[in-house]
Amino acid sequence: MISLNETGFLPEADKLAVSDHDGTFRIIDDNEKKQVDVNISVTEAGFDETAGSDIYRLDFSEVRDPGIYHIESADGDCSSTFKVEPHVYRSLKNALLKFFYFQRCGCALYEKHAGPFKRGVCHSKTVKVPGTDKELPIKKGWHDAGDYGRYSSAGAVAVAHMLYAFELFPEAFNEAVNIPESGNGIPDVLNECRYELDFLSEMQDEDGGVHHKVTSRVFCGFVMPEEDTFDQELFSVTSMSTADFAAVMCIASRVYEPYDPSFARDCLHQAYLAGQWLMENPENTDFRNPEGCNTGEYEDGSDVDERMWAFAELLRTDHYIGHEHDRSFAGADQQVQSRQDRYLAHLMTEMDLYIKDHPHSDGRSTDDGFGWQDVSSLGALAVVFDPDNYAGEEVRGKMLSMLCKRADAFVAMQDDGYPLSMTDKDYVWGSNMVVANRANVLIITSLALKKGEEVPEKCQRYEEAAMNQVHYILGMNAIRTSYVTGFGEHPFKNPHNRVTASDNIDRPFPGMLSGGPCKLLLDEEIKKSADETTPAQKCYKDHYMSYSTNEIAIYWNSSLLFSVAFFDR
Repeated sequence: MISLNETGFLPEADKLAVSDHDGTFRIIDDNEKKQVDVNISVTEAGFDETAGSDIYRLDFSEVRDPGIYHIESADGDCSSTFKVEPHVYRSLKNALLKFFYFQRCGCALYEKHAGPFKRGVCHSKTVKVPGTDKELPIKKGWHDAGDYGRYSSAGAVAVAHMLYAFELFPEAFNEAVNIPESGNGIPDVLNECRYELDFLSEMQDEDGGVHHKVTSRVFCGFVMPEEDTFDQELFSVTSMSTADFAAVMCIASRVYEPYDPSFARDCLHQAYLAGQWLMENPENTDFRNPEGCNTGEYEDGSDVDERMWAFAELLRTDHYIGHEHDRSFAGADQQVQSRQDRYLAHLMTEMDLYIKDHPHSDGRSTDDGFGWQDVSSLGALAVVFDPDNYAGEEVRGKMLSMLCKRADAFVAMQDDGYPLSMTDKDYVWGSNMVVANRANVLIITSLALKKGEEVPEKCQRYEEAAMNQVHYILGMNAIRTSYVTGFGEHPFKNPHNRVTASDNIDRPFPGMLSGGPCKLLLDEEIKKSADETTPAQKCYKDHYMSYSTNEIAIYWNSSLLFSVAFFDR
């Protein structure tokens, strides 16, 4: 078997494929129907435990002319076709972004924008507040995953991925993606994020705390969202969701300021309130579902990293834009210590706690800090890319060191077997998020070192390693599957997603990222075809009931969007 990135390659980039057997190989130009006169070097990379086979790496970087190609071995084995072109990832990038439109809650999706995937208005009723007689009109937001819940931390992290990508490489977001707001003078990535930010705004209490989620008590069946009749409820405030909210509202206040200053001010005001709540409530208010509720928990035994991210963003943004706003939120001790000083003190405290003894949250080989349960790399991003370095050299140095250690570890993981920053224990529920997150840590570390005028060779290694992560997701894996719907010769087709399982359309909408292989075997469907002896990369089933290997989620898509946008910029 020869596996490679089935979407394709940039002309000047390194190009790799993987084979499970040795031999001689050739490149075929599919347009000209002839062999291309280039060299393919073959390197034995050893036995890959996660794939269950010997691995040989095929380097065909000499292929640079735009075209459509495939690889053949002397014994007749063929790869999938692939393209080489300057913007080979553009349609993929736009589909990953358009995915969020298809996840919208509370509005109809019309044929003009959704094509055959049009649907009616969903979840338009008011939301119940348990323990009271209140009902609130909490609108908008994205359905979180294959279910119809809306979760504050998941949404905040997904928006942060997208806003940071826009802030770091805005040139990647020039195209409209055909959503209702397209053409209003605001980039569509910001138009789409605004739909979730409006929901998040409604999740904040008057005292600044942010509610954890809006869901029904139990998951509905496989019905279209407009057919879901279960009542939705507003659940309790947590420190994790409040901190994530504070951070993303800070980013939003900076990014939206040139487009909508009034909205930017509102975002910063809400971030201030959340920051004040965090300072007044220092304990981790971890979430657990109440009795009788089985929808997503998003529990987190430590909120140190969330607080670190929140105070990093509050410090950076307060200096950037905060001087224009009311400073009364600093509290009674304002005469002694400025608000910025308090943010810096909290940032340093949380950072030192994290660096000292923060445990790996789920037993993976190492943290990436780019997901919902650990946001430490997002906190580092906030500090390292602050153009005025308000956190100071000591804090910046520690944050950059943390990123470099992670990036170096991810590069080292690619030495043997598949050029992939994953070990056997990393194939958890949502393993493709881990793959994409690690690509993003490699990317931001490279950008940070370039910003500091460090040696370019190291930055190049990081970016090549990040690209290998994307190659894996798009087909360079042990089951030769593209984990994004609608892309490549062998895309997955049956996501665990109530909409696509219920819409009577024989294909899913494009741009969904599958959760990917899960060694933990957590659902009955995957247990039919895998057991504890199955190599990790093969613990996957393209079936809508295999929720632990084939669900979709907003913060998985946003993570991959960050990577792909970087390479298409």
